[in-house]
Amino acid sequence: ADVFAVMWRRFAEVPQADETLPWLYGVARNVLRDRARSIRRRDRLVVKIGAQPAELAEDPEVQVVRSTEHERILAAMEKLPELDREVLRLVEWEGLSRNQVAAALYVSRAAIDKRITRAHKKLARHLGVTPAVERTTPVPLEEGGEA
Repeated sequence: ADVFAVMWRRFAEVPQADETLPWLYGVARNVLRDRARSIRRRDRLVVKIGAQPAELAEDPEVQVVRSTEHERILAAMEKLPELDREVLRLVEWEGLSRNQVAAALYVSRAAIDKRITRAHKKLARHLGVTPAVERTTPVPLEEGGEA
């Protein structure tokens, strides 16, 4: 069916007479190759998903506490300026390195370090917690040691 669907879509390109059958065989070969590739991808995904550790079901109390904490954090994040939210999301939630964030935002690594520090302080203030003690040593550089 897929071969004839390709033939129908490309009807104007189908060769005439003796060349039609070999052309259809070529289309069939490509359709089968694509189907086999899709099956391999699906099988790799199934294996990859199966290799993930199963999450343990949490007690309802833990779920309620986590949900409440998440709501507090999201509400505090909404109070931050958009740039602070973006930097925190990229570093903390997306797991990008500070160098990657700097490249994505077209700023220096030092600017990202400063923005993250300020964003953490603002977030802590909005959450009503005392910010962690500021580091006395610089944050180690990532990915090649460029600032």
